[in-house]
Amino acid sequence: MSEVYSTLNEISRRFDKDDLVLLAKHPDLCFTINSYELFSHHVFNRVKRQNPDKEIKQEEKCIVIQSEESAESLHLYPTWKTIEKRADLEAREEINHAIDLLASCECKHIYLLFPRSENFRKHVLIRSEKLDDLGIEYTLKLVPYTIY
Repeated sequence: MSEVYSTLNEISRRFDKDDLVLLAKHPDLCFTINSYELFSHHVFNRVKRQNPDKEIKQEEKCIVIQSEESAESLHLYPTWKTIEKRADLEAREEINHAIDLLASCECKHIYLLFPRSENFRKHVLIRSEKLDDLGIEYTLKLVPYTIY
């Protein structure tokens, strides 16, 4: 269990709403929540629960889903970045990193997960000339992920 999740659990048990308001207004106290880590933890737990027949591992930056019947794995990269208008432009840095990973043949299938927003509701398949020229079989998608 992640340290952030444990801390939030503990805070919710020990403090009520009035205590949190007091903490938030106190000038000498600061409390930070790592949104990326919480989002990654949420995605990992949900994927694990929805895929009991598959091996799910959480690595440093990604979640790896390995099926028994296939040697290929799916790499999920949760990213705590809100897509406002155009996913392919706003996620350019993440896409370029994924293309580099695919080109190095570290993996064949990558899904970049972003929190679902008003303008980002559907999967976006990404094609890369660089990878197509190399003749690599790959899957690269931007995926809106619902948090509930």
